[in-house]
Amino acid sequence: MKQRDIQSKIDFLMENFQKLDILKRYTFDEFSSNFERVDSVIHRVQTSIEALIDIGRYIIADLGLPIPITNSQVVEILANEGLMPHMDARRYIEMVGFRNRVVHEYDTIDIRLLYKILQEESIDLKRLLGLFLEIIKRHEDKKDPGGLRFF
Repeated sequence: MKQRDIQSKIDFLMENFQKLDILKRYTFDEFSSNFERVDSVIHRVQTSIEALIDIGRYIIADLGLPIPITNSQVVEILANEGLMPHMDARRYIEMVGFRNRVVHEYDTIDIRLLYKILQEESIDLKRLLGLFLEIIKRHEDKKDPGGLRFF
């Protein structure tokens, strides 16, 4: 994955974050009574998590770390390498678990839980992006002159 690809993921995430912030303004009744709002949140949360996983996989590959087999392992590997606190990793693994529920158990998504995630936990998406950007920044100076450089 090249700088252009990473920047595309970041731009995508920023757009998703803006739209999720707009959707946060609705009360539960306004949110739950409108399928377009519900569907939009499901889609924006799922694709945000997937974009974050993609960035995490890039970091792992770029640093030459073990290749993750599952999406949760992306977070586990970064935590095990000391690149993120283990307490934070648990939270992000739960996020990946929610993404898996949306993809595989889409017919059992609890709208109240989705609304709670939107209102209280979508900040974790932004935090994980910030953490990934910090990891990239910390390691960009350690690159060989011919290596990929980002910001």
